[in-house]
Amino acid sequence: MIFSETPPGFAEQLTERQCELLDKLAERVVRLRMTTPAIMFLESVRPMNYVGSQVMVFFAPLVRGFFGLPEWDEVRLILERRESIGYFCDLIEKREGDVLLEEKRLKAERKAKRKNGRKTRRWLGFFKGRSSANENSDKEKADV
Repeated sequence: MIFSETPPGFAEQLTERQCELLDKLAERVVRLRMTTPAIMFLESVRPMNYVGSQVMVFFAPLVRGFFGLPEWDEVRLILERRESIGYFCDLIEKREGDVLLEEKRLKAERKAKRKNGRKTRRWLGFFKGRSSANENSDKEKADV
């Protein structure tokens, strides 16, 4: 994201449907924990993104015959623009950052909860240990 080559107004050039589709794809990549491989692949094929979109046109009948993906043409239209790969990489990195912050927050909450639970268990164990010792001494007195 620091070395982004996406022009500032590129997101405004996309339709609402295309933005939703890219968001959905980025979310899926991050959820599958494939951020690094996806970015490496996208950056390596960046010079050929227009060729890739034309290959998608060639394979469209085959893909529709087996899978019937309605988003196929939308992805192809997005990939025809040279800036789309950079924008998609930036979007993936942003989603990854959001997920990492959320995981960090949840981890801190679990740690605080576990720490508070440990203190409670110590006190409960302290009192439990005394009461069980008293019960044992009472049983010994009754046996005698």
